[in-house]
Amino acid sequence: MKKLAVIAVLILLAMPSNGLFNFHRKAIHFNVSHEKYVPPFLFWRWNERNVVIEYFDIVRNNDSIAANITAYLAIPPSLPNQEIMDIEFEPEPDKILEDEYGQKVACYKLKLAPNESIQIGWRIQAKIYNIRYILLPFLVGDYIPPDIKEKYTRDEEMYKIHDPYIQQIVRSIAANETNLLIKAIKLHDYVIRHLSYALDNKWDDAPTVLKRGNGSCSEYCFAYIALCRAAGIPAKYKGGTYLAELPPYNDSIFHRMVLIYLPNYGWIPVDMTFDEWIFHHYAFGFHSNRFFALMTGGGASQYLNWTYNSHYESIAKLNVDSTARWLEWK
Repeated sequence: MKKLAVIAVLILLAMPSNGLFNFHRKAIHFNVSHEKYVPPFLFWRWNERNVVIEYFDIVRNNDSIAANITAYLAIPPSLPNQEIMDIEFEPEPDKILEDEYGQKVACYKLKLAPNESIQIGWRIQAKIYNIRYILLPFLVGDYIPPDIKEKYTRDEEMYKIHDPYIQQIVRSIAANETNLLIKAIKLHDYVIRHLSYALDNKWDDAPTVLKRGNGSCSEYCFAYIALCRAAGIPAKYKGGTYLAELPPYNDSIFHRMVLIYLPNYGWIPVDMTFDEWIFHHYAFGFHSNRFFALMTGGGASQYLNWTYNSHYESIAKLNVDSTARWLEWK
């Protein structure tokens, strides 16, 4: 216990002075009202950046018949790492909807003639930050609100948490551990040891990915979420765009990371694909101001399905090219 207290003091002393206790809860709509106790050093933010980002889809009807299309675009939320200042849609959506995970989407009803195309999207102004959570096992509680536990520990088609392979991993890695943070770290370390990054333009479920030994950022997320949920740790994902070069920069690959729920802390970011090539736990409780979240979700959204930027419903054959264009980061 003394050793952990010393570590906590050293971390606090190492905080950037312009970020110490920088919550701004009203601005980021960060609701912690369900927590029994929130440590004053829950997280710190620093290196604020003002960004202008455009997201747009170019949708083309590749069929020989007219296409009736229902389009859903994720609307970026305000989160601890980002504050949405303004958003403009082009064109204006037909309506704004909210899915079962609380994620807002812009809904469009489109009709395209054969070979016709249309561009839809938004332009956003926001502030984004580096964010680091100070994670100490003795500060993690054990009370998980029932609504969070029910929604974010249940099974989904890409997780298959009741699969014998998933259950066996959890038993061997975390069965005797009671602290949720330590359990989450052990499962994180298992994924890091057993997966390597590979991009193949398709998504497989967690047991398949873990048996195969490689996967994309989305598949890393499915694997880790499955293990966490099987171990009783609420988990979901956050999808967005990453600034790999200075603006102007076009991102057509996008990125997904995990959020785990720890009592007394709330939702904590975990990005294992970064931990593969930086430091082993660098992105456990951290992500940089080069990441901008487009949405959060727990599984197959009624509007976005398993995607994390946009989703289209039509019987016609469509081609959709998605781009996030970073115009400013200063």
